[in-house]
Amino acid sequence: MLLTCLYLYLPAQTADSVQVVTTPISEQAVDFRVPKEEKLQKYQDDPRFQYKRVEKTPSWWDKLMGWFGELFATLFEGIVRSGVPGYVVIIAVIVIICLVVLKFMGVDFRTAFRKKKMDTPEIDIYTENVHEMDFDSLIAAAMKNKDYRLVVRFLYLKNLKLLSDKEIIEWKANKTNYSYQYEIENSNIRSGFLETTLLFDYIWYGEFIPSESNFPAIYGKMDSFSKMIANER
Repeated sequence: MLLTCLYLYLPAQTADSVQVVTTPISEQAVDFRVPKEEKLQKYQDDPRFQYKRVEKTPSWWDKLMGWFGELFATLFEGIVRSGVPGYVVIIAVIVIICLVVLKFMGVDFRTAFRKKKMDTPEIDIYTENVHEMDFDSLIAAAMKNKDYRLVVRFLYLKNLKLLSDKEIIEWKANKTNYSYQYEIENSNIRSGFLETTLLFDYIWYGEFIPSESNFPAIYGKMDSFSKMIANER
């Protein structure tokens, strides 16, 4: 009985303690704004807002490419499943396709991967008579054509002539460049000669083509050695 009375008393007390709050309803009218018909039509005519997808009927070319795609996919899947022999077949097919493409393009695949031969005259500097060459004209012509590789060659031969004129070396046909170093007594000139010889061998026989950016430094080394020879007494 006491518990029953307590139960009845608590809800009554709770109800008395709760205050009902009511929110007044606003009677102000809502202003609905509708876009003008002209603006709606403007957005409807704008291609950026036209999201309708146009279904394109596949052409015969699309169907042919799709058929080839499915065929190659099936073949590729079968080849991959076969393991290592399948990969060998794939590589062989790729090589054959590349050769066919090169053939249609008119490329000789036998020479496509060879080292390109330099378009320079076949000249052996060991048999050239440096005393019969007009180096100033030859260097000027090569500079005009921007053939910097040929310029380096003429500059080197010019230095050989200067060394011979100063009787620092004894120039002879078929004499190697490095054999001259044993005739040069001045250590500075010998060092400059070896430096320019290495540079010449790298450019001429190594088929290195100087660019407009690095050629001035190369020309400077050759020209400095020429001035060193000219100042030798």
